[in-house]
Amino acid sequence: MKSRVNYIDNLRTVTVSLLIIYHLAISYNSWGEANYIFFQSVNPIASIVVFISPWFMPLMFLLAGISASFSIKKRGCSDFTKERFKRLGIPLLFGITVINPILSFIADKSHNGYDGNYFEHYSVYFTRITDLTGYDGGFTLGHFWFIAVLIIISCISCGVIRVIDYLSKNNRNVKLVINCMNIILAIASFDISFLGKRIPTYLCVYLLGYYLFSKQDFIEKLVSIQWLFIAGFVISSTMNAILFVYIGDYELLNNICNYISFATGIPALICFGKTYLDYSNTISSYCSKLSYVFYIVHFPIVVLCQYFISLTGVGCIYNFVLSLAISTIVTCSACYIIDKNTIISILFGLKK
Repeated sequence: MKSRVNYIDNLRTVTVSLLIIYHLAISYNSWGEANYIFFQSVNPIASIVVFISPWFMPLMFLLAGISASFSIKKRGCSDFTKERFKRLGIPLLFGITVINPILSFIADKSHNGYDGNYFEHYSVYFTRITDLTGYDGGFTLGHFWFIAVLIIISCISCGVIRVIDYLSKNNRNVKLVINCMNIILAIASFDISFLGKRIPTYLCVYLLGYYLFSKQDFIEKLVSIQWLFIAGFVISSTMNAILFVYIGDYELLNNICNYISFATGIPALICFGKTYLDYSNTISSYCSKLSYVFYIVHFPIVVLCQYFISLTGVGCIYNFVLSLAISTIVTCSACYIIDKNTIISILFGLKK
């Protein structure tokens, strides 16, 4: 069995890299989300968030499920679970205690006019527990919610996988039924959320990644009709952004576009990866290795760039462009530095 699938690694890298522009764009949203820093509503920029939102995190969990299929078959569920706690648990604790306070500190300064210093704000961060967003300067999971949920889903999935593997020993149709159920449940539960996150859908797509999208014969069949998915994905995602940001009076049609964007976006992007990203070189391998480090460090860098650039008095468009350029350079540089430091790299889940 191949230990790596090149297009999965490269697609994860591309997907994670979209986070910088995504989190920059939230600061210009038109639906009243406070974020850690907010400037003013700019519809073209806000459209970026709406275009990406239906499929972005489901794709991340699907890719995690695909990777898990190779890892579990190689080392077993028990060792896989231990590895998940080690490689994800340490960054989770480090992020909540060291990285997320930066986000809440900027939020308190930009929204509430907090005038204390960063270290003084720690007492606020650990005592102000409200909705866990941190937009009010309080405690937050921030973008580490993904890692926390991934740990939970990985553990739950191992139990589910053991049960399904046991049942499928005597009936080969069990996995077919499970895959069909997961597809239906993933779409049906798309609007069901806990703490604002679509956890049931993420669990379903994770299992689909494990059982279905990890099979290359299935991927080949998808690729043969990829333009059907791509057309549906582009049209529905574009309509979703236009209806939500610019029109806003067609809620039912908007919801339909949102569902179609999710349902067609996942296979469309997997097909795109298989067709155009199935390669490996020194740069792609290095970027893949640091993709989760990129995920961890990008958000505070984005918010800090936006905040300090805003102090210069430049307009929102200039702030967006400058923040995009500077935060990309700084994030990539931070990833390189972390990788080269053995002790620090452990805090970010890198293997040494």
